[in-house]
Amino acid sequence: MAFSEDFLREVRDNNDIISVAQSYVELKRVGSRYTCKCPFHSDDSPSCTFYTDTNSFFCFGCHAGGDVITFIRLIENLDYPEAVRFLAQRAGLSLPEDKADGSDVLRRKLYEMNRTAGRYFHEQLFSPAGSRGLEYLKRRGLSEHTIKRFGLGYAADDYHALQYFMRSKGYSDFDLADGALLARNNNKMYDKFRDRVMFPIFDQRGNVVAFGGRALKEGERAKYLNSDETKIFQKREMLYALNYAKNSKADYFILCEGYMDVISMHQAGFDSAVATLGTAITPEQARLIARMGKKNVILSYDSDAPGQAAATRGINLLAQVGIRAMVLKMDGAKDPDEFIKKFGAEAFRHLIESSGNAIDYEMDKLTAGLDMMTEDGKSAYIKKAVGFLAGISDDLDRNVYISRAARLSDIPADTVRVAVEAEMKRRKRKSDRDFRRELIHPRNSDKINPDAYKMPREEKAERGIICALYHDPEKLDKILEKLSGGFVTDFNKRVFSHLVKLVRNGTTPDISLFNEEFESAEMGRITAIVSDTMLAYDNDALEDYIKTLNEYSANAARKDAASMTDDEMLRLAQELKEKKK
Repeated sequence: MAFSEDFLREVRDNNDIISVAQSYVELKRVGSRYTCKCPFHSDDSPSCTFYTDTNSFFCFGCHAGGDVITFIRLIENLDYPEAVRFLAQRAGLSLPEDKADGSDVLRRKLYEMNRTAGRYFHEQLFSPAGSRGLEYLKRRGLSEHTIKRFGLGYAADDYHALQYFMRSKGYSDFDLADGALLARNNNKMYDKFRDRVMFPIFDQRGNVVAFGGRALKEGERAKYLNSDETKIFQKREMLYALNYAKNSKADYFILCEGYMDVISMHQAGFDSAVATLGTAITPEQARLIARMGKKNVILSYDSDAPGQAAATRGINLLAQVGIRAMVLKMDGAKDPDEFIKKFGAEAFRHLIESSGNAIDYEMDKLTAGLDMMTEDGKSAYIKKAVGFLAGISDDLDRNVYISRAARLSDIPADTVRVAVEAEMKRRKRKSDRDFRRELIHPRNSDKINPDAYKMPREEKAERGIICALYHDPEKLDKILEKLSGGFVTDFNKRVFSHLVKLVRNGTTPDISLFNEEFESAEMGRITAIVSDTMLAYDNDALEDYIKTLNEYSANAARKDAASMTDDEMLRLAQELKEKKK
C-alpha cells in the first residue's frame, strides 16, 4: 500500500523508537544513544545501537538497521504495509483509505487461501471421507474440543480433491501452487497433501500460513510433510502453537519436536508448549522466544540420538540470547505424548518441576565413555570440558562449572580457568581475524549488492554520493550536471534513483521514505550508508566520488569502442550526429 509522506511521518513521530524497542529488548543508555544485544542475530555483546536524534537503529554485527517501521518489520516478521498498520494502531491513528499494493495483495490472498483450505480440511475430517483421519486422532487420545481448537483436518486420498474445491472458490492453479497447496511435476499440478491428517500452522496473529500433514498409510516416504516456504511462511522463523502459548501464564516455554507432543501437552493443561517445524531449533526461533519475554525454556525432546543432538543445539542457541534452558529426562517414554498417556498429567508436571539445568545436562554428557578413575580419562574429560566451558557466555555460570570440572578431574581450578580463558581468547582472535579478512578480501557473499566486491572503489564513490545527497539535497543539480558516468552497482543505483525522486518532489530525505521500495534487509544497508561517519561527503570528497565514476564509465566506453566492428562504429557515429541535431 502506498502511504502518504505526511501519514508516515505521523506514524513515526507517534512511535518513538526507544519506547517501541523497549517492548522487545533491554536497552542501556550510553550518552544520547541506547544499546542492546541485537535481537536479530546471536549477539555476545551489545552491538545494536538506537539513535534518538534520527529515531533509527543500526546493528554493527548483522547490519540490520532502519527506522521504527523497519524495526517492527524485522521483529514481528511483517511486510511493510502490515508494519505501518501495526504502528498506526499502537499509536491510535486512523488508517488512510486502504489501497493495497501488489505485495500486500499477494499476502492477503495467501492468508485467505490458507484459511479456506484449512476450513475445507477441517470439514473433511468430520465427513464420511475423513473417518480414517478422525479415528487416528481419537486413537491418539485427542478430544473433539482439542481437535477443533487446533483446527485439525483431513486431506483426502485423491490427487485433485482440494484443487477442484479451491477452483470452485475462485482460486487458480497458479495461486494454489504459489501457496504451496499444489505440487508440480512435468507441468502437471495436483494436491500436495493426500490421505494425511492435517495440522494448520498459525502465525503469532492467528493467520493460517501453512500446513503439516501426517501420513495415514504405512510405508509413506515422508511420515510428516510440511508446506514449502512462501511469502507468508518461513519455517525457521516460526514456532508451532506460539499463537496460543504466548498467552500462557507459565513463566517458561516447553519446546518440543512434534505437533502431537504440543497438542497433547495443551490438552493436558501445559499451554506454554511450542514446537519447531520439522527442524532443529534455529537462531531465529531462539530470538523469537527471547522476544516473548519468558526467560526459561524447558527442552522436551525425544530420548533418541537425534533428539539429544537437537537438545544440545537448543541449549547453545538459547544461551546466546539470554534464555535459561532446562532439560526433561523422561524415563519410560520416548516423548511427551507417550509419557502423558502412560503416567498422566500430574507425573509430567512433576517432571517439569524437577527438570535439570541444561549446563548440568551437558557437563554430565562430557564424561560419557570415559573412565574417570584413570589419568587418561581425566585428561580426555578436561580437554572436552575446556572447550565447552569457553562457550558459556555468563561469567558466573562459567566460574561455577570451572570449579566443578576442576574437582572432577583433580586439577586446580585456577589451572582450568587459565585454560578456559586461553581458549576464549583463541576463539576471539580467530573471529577477529576472519572479520578483518572479510573486510580486506571480501568474498562474493553480499546478497544485497553483489557487484560491490568487484568494484570496491566505485562502490565506495556511489555510497559517498548517496550520503552527500541525503544530507544535503541542494547538491542534486551539481551531482546530475557533473555525473556523466552513472552508477555501476545495481543496488546503489536503485537507492540513488529513489533518493533523486524524493528530492525532485521537494521531499526532505528520511529513512522512513525508503521502506515501501526496499526490503527490510536492504533498509539496514541504506541506514549504514547515510549514517557512515567515516564517509566524507564535503565538496572536495564529492568531486572525487563523481570523478571516480566518470573515469570508470570512460574506461568502459573505450573498451567497448575497441571491440566494435567498423559497421558498429559507423552506426554509433550516425546516432551521435542525430543527437546533436
